[in-house]
Amino acid sequence: MEAVQSPNGHADSDEWDIDEGIARFLGAHPGDETIRLADVRDKAATELTRLGDEIGACLDRLAVRIPPAVQLYSSADGRIVVGSEHAAKDAIEASLNGDTRVLKMFKEVEVLYDILRKAELRGTGRFESQHFNLGLTSLGCIAFFTESAES
Repeated sequence: MEAVQSPNGHADSDEWDIDEGIARFLGAHPGDETIRLADVRDKAATELTRLGDEIGACLDRLAVRIPPAVQLYSSADGRIVVGSEHAAKDAIEASLNGDTRVLKMFKEVEVLYDILRKAELRGTGRFESQHFNLGLTSLGCIAFFTESAES
């Protein structure tokens, strides 16, 4: 994923006006009218680590080992889908979709990274063709985007 930068090239000083609901979601202080992308990036990284730990615990309970890496994405109906070939694909999907905490965390991480990606691609019109993915590797959890099948 490319660095998020403002039009003037200063990623950490880039501020965005935010509405009250997004401010609460991002943990901004009451009354803040702007938030820095660096703050969103930090929150996204923290939540990604937490989600990776939670999914790792689910996989441990299933005795699923990484490698091979596992690619996850959300379906149109809100389920988590294993997008890569894995011998335990069905068990992974069933376990993750049966855990409402993991589903909620996955969606929150997806939204955070969507905010960052939209900022990265602003002015290009390319965001609509992007789809959030989560990769589980032996080194940890990574967030990345692929082109949507519809594009």
